[in-house]
Amino acid sequence: MTFKTLTTLLCIASFTTLARADESRFEKEKTDKRIVKSFDESASLTVKLEYLDRSKILRIDKGKDKAPEVWLGKRRLPTDILWLRPTMINSFCLTIDGKKIHVPERFWNDITGLHLEKMIVNKKISSDNDKIELWRYSTQQCAGPVITRSANRGTVLISWARPEE
Repeated sequence: MTFKTLTTLLCIASFTTLARADESRFEKEKTDKRIVKSFDESASLTVKLEYLDRSKILRIDKGKDKAPEVWLGKRRLPTDILWLRPTMINSFCLTIDGKKIHVPERFWNDITGLHLEKMIVNKKISSDNDKIELWRYSTQQCAGPVITRSANRGTVLISWARPEE
């Protein structure tokens, strides 16, 4: 092999490596519905967000030192929707060990300002062996809830931070 051939091969290999360095194994995009699973996949949460049109939200001031009322049609909304992202949880379905667990609406239907993103796996770069990294990325980099099981599997923790917190 000549020096010129070797140099050409090295240049091609370098450009290929640089091109792949720009590609990410995981990407994210905004969504209104997401299924989140615990690491052992024994618990899952299906959640759907409703994105409200801020121009249709009606604010009624009740006077000095009183919180305003906020309405969307005939539906009363929490006042924090005025300064947070205009989103509300629309559906919330928890499943543990294959059994659907009923969570009453009063525990989730008035939470506002949340954001959901879904993860897209770049199949060209990622392998099926990336489960730990995939789970870590989806829980740390994508906006949305995180569901965790305790060691004795008796407790499920659901956490979801607002982006501005």
